[in-house]
Amino acid sequence: MTDLTDRMRTCAAFLLNDDVTDEYRLRAFAHASELLLAGATEIDVLTGPIDLGEPMEVIPPVVTPPPVVSQTSAMWVGDDLKPIPNAPHSRNACPNCDSRAQKTVYREGKQLVLECPVCGSRWRR
Repeated sequence: MTDLTDRMRTCAAFLLNDDVTDEYRLRAFAHASELLLAGATEIDVLTGPIDLGEPMEVIPPVVTPPPVVSQTSAMWVGDDLKPIPNAPHSRNACPNCDSRAQKTVYREGKQLVLECPVCGSRWRR
């Protein structure tokens, strides 16, 4: 068994080598398949036949519910990156330009400082 495992490790190392040409790699693939078959045979010899157990009963298929038909279609109303007129100020929006784009966060001592990518203003949180 150790001879087989040594040959398998050598074959795997050869296949993982980047300097190997395609011709040698194809030969190594053929050798690797032979090693896999030899390994499976050795395992069968060592462990004996595997008990597959009793055949299982046939499980009936799951009945799918009918699809839901919607009367009204969904509609996108706005864009998250544009300011909404007369909307309450969002905690995550820029206090200067009301942008909701992703902010850059800096740390100054124990506080976080956010920088708006649209107008460049900074504020503490």
